[in-house]
Amino acid sequence: SILLKHRQWAKESSAAMLRCCAGICCGGVDSGPPANQGAAEAPAVRQVVKPTLRLDEEEAPAVSSLSDLASLLSLTLAPPGAVEPVAVTTDDFPRNCNRLLLLLPFAGAPSGAWDTSARDGLGSAVPIFRWAQANGYAACLFSAAALEEAPTETWERVLKGSPAGCVFVLAASGSLPTLARALQPIHPLLYSRFRVALAPFEGPAAWPPAWPADLPAELIEHLAGAVLRAPAAWAKEEPRRVVQLVFECLALRESRYQNAEARKYQGFQTLKENDMPGMKRLGLDERIARMDRDRGNDELAQLLKKHEHGKFDEDELEPGVD
Repeated sequence: SILLKHRQWAKESSAAMLRCCAGICCGGVDSGPPANQGAAEAPAVRQVVKPTLRLDEEEAPAVSSLSDLASLLSLTLAPPGAVEPVAVTTDDFPRNCNRLLLLLPFAGAPSGAWDTSARDGLGSAVPIFRWAQANGYAACLFSAAALEEAPTETWERVLKGSPAGCVFVLAASGSLPTLARALQPIHPLLYSRFRVALAPFEGPAAWPPAWPADLPAELIEHLAGAVLRAPAAWAKEEPRRVVQLVFECLALRESRYQNAEARKYQGFQTLKENDMPGMKRLGLDERIARMDRDRGNDELAQLLKKHEHGKFDEDELEPGVD
């Protein structure tokens, strides 16, 4: 039965990945422009939805283990069928092509806990999972012990089951270097889907993160554009308001990424020097004449650099904060 469950999980992941490849990753029917809208019109920022709680439900109840957290929120232990699960995920984890939220726990945190150093119960994983589910994210919390023992292996065992085109990382205080260690052996094409990494409750003393010294240049460049510094104004807000601001920040970044991609694809129509299959074909003589061009600085390269995503003004990352 364990083998059948694992095969079903892999089958759902493969089907979801094919649906993702059929469209534009990170843009689902709930976040993209209507079908009758022109390509030039940019998608609006998604409206962040607040989760609903019963009057008898605690906002951040105590959790003693990954199994306890899974029982409380009807989550799934991952990987499926593992003797010792290393993470807990939402049920749509192998099917959600749009967005995935990863929670990196505080070093040494108990099983099922997230950021044990945060104030006023902010570090509980329960509210984060509820907000994620209300806003269309698949979500995953890792075991701190498993990540500390084997970060890359643990990362791969769980994330290979997710087809999400956009991955957002919420790191507990001091755990951003763990993200770098987990991504270090991975090919750049695979970690390019990690759009945002944020330690929302980390103090200013921990900035900038202490990255491992042997990171590849491509990963350092990617982290420079993806890792955000939490706005200082968040430290003065009430816990519930801070969680809302976190999800508004993620929605804003997702929207900006989609806008940059839309402008880039629209710019393909104006290229004059490049061969664009399906749009414009250069003659044989023109192609031969351009074979020795500087491909790092030709017309296409300049277009991609112009609309390079990940370079945003940090002053604009505080939605709703004056």
